[in-house]
Formats: sequence, C-alpha cells, structure tokens
Amino acid sequence: MKLILLGSGAVRPDLDHWGPAQVVQVGGENLLFDCGRGATMRLVQAGIPIQQLKRLFFTHHHFDHNCDFAYLFLSSWVLGRDVPMEIVGPRGTQAFCDALLKSAYRDDIDTRRFHPMYSAHGCKYNVRDVLEDELTLEYEGFRIRMVHVLHKSHILDNLAYRIEADGKSIVIVGDTTMCQSLMNLAEGADLMVHECTFPTARIRSAKWESFHTAPRDLGKWAKARGVKVLVLKHYAIQPGVEIETMFDEVKAEFGDQGLIAGHDLMTLEV
Repeated sequence: MKLILLGSGAVRPDLDHWGPAQVVQVGGENLLFDCGRGATMRLVQAGIPIQQLKRLFFTHHHFDHNCDFAYLFLSSWVLGRDVPMEIVGPRGTQAFCDALLKSAYRDDIDTRRFHPMYSAHGCKYNVRDVLEDELTLEYEGFRIRMVHVLHKSHILDNLAYRIEADGKSIVIVGDTTMCQSLMNLAEGADLMVHECTFPTARIRSAKWESFHTAPRDLGKWAKARGVKVLVLKHYAIQPGVEIETMFDEVKAEFGDQGLIAGHDLMTLEV
C-alpha cells in the first residue's frame, strides 16, 4: 500500500499547504479520502488520472475537507470517467452530494448529459451515509474499517478509516479529539496520518480540547497504541502556529522514530 498526502493544510489559504486530502493506493485503485482545497490539482500533480478515480471517502463535512468535490466530480466525468462514483461518508453525505449535483449544478450536468462524448454513467453517484457505530466494507484485495470520532459532534458526524491489505494497515483521521473509538481503530497501525492543527497551549487556552487533539496528547496516545509511523497534517499556519513547534510537542511523547511532519505530495509506502 502507498499513501500520498495531497494536502497538509487546513482552512487558511496557503500555497505550500493545500486543503485536506490524501490518496491510498491499494488493490490497483486510488482511494481518495477527503477533497479539500486544490485536491483535484494535487491529484494531477501526483500523476493520478482523475477520470480513473471512482471511490471517495469523507471524514466530515467542514468546508475545508469537501470544497473541491464538485470540481473533482464534474471534471473527472467530463474528462472520461464512465462509471458512477462511489462516495462514503458520515450522516449528511447524501444530502451534500444531492445539493451540489441535483440542484446547484443540475443545469450544467443537463447540458452535457446526453452528449455522446460524455458517459451516461459518469454523471451518476452512489452514496452511503455511515450511521453505524462501526462498519467494515470489503473490497477485492483490501478492506476498510471505519468508526465515528469526535469533532463538533453535536452538529456533525465524523469518521476515521483504517485500510487493511496484505497484513498492513493505514489509518486516516480527519479532525478529532481523543476518543476510545479512534484509539481502538489505530491499535498497531503501520501508518497513521492525523491532524496537528494548533499547538497544545493554543488548544488549551482556547478550550478547543473537545474538538481538536493537542500535539502532546496525540504523541502520547499514538505511542501507547503502538502506531509505527505517525504522519502529521492539517496545519493551521498563522501567527503563533509553527509546524516545528507542534512537531517537537508530539516528539516529546512519541519519540523520533517513525514521526514525520507531512507535506503536500509526500508519498509513503507500507
């Protein structure tokens, strides 16, 4: 399996750290997890033909994690995708897709739908809103386990994913605070990519512990759960927020071995 971190940033416009998105290459497929700012362009930069992308998994529906979806869906269809896109996400994913593709972009789609150069199937999509506490989806050569995690959960549902193949595992986490479901999912993971949004002091002074993980807490629990490689992402770069500071905080608990400060277009194999 291979992880490509397409975007390591968060909400703020940042030319070095584009929006949350990552690809896992497994079983001859490119699986996209989240679709934030610039994800489509990063896919092209990574050499992944967007018209071949047929599976997308959302962690949650904050705009920094889903704002490039319409562009990816429509451009991949116009450029040759000839199968419906499979879309998996938390509660609200069906409504999100329908609002864009059956309402906002309905007329655009209708102008192309019956033209012979555009596939009749490529403008379709199949959505699964994951309402179960835990769910495993089986595919040829790999499986994906998912659980609910905690991030503004009084309003939004949130998922974390574990992709398993050939005895190896990659865990994809969006935004979350510490929670037992995620710690169980990440047990012994070969690689986990996890948010590192703000320094510990900023999170605690702003009382954000209920929806973001402090770097020191992340390092501590990931070490305790036996995560082998921990990749940091989702940096909220702004005055007073530096990657080096957050990296050092995680390192103080996790150690040097296996800790990586993620960057856009980084590729790692497990």
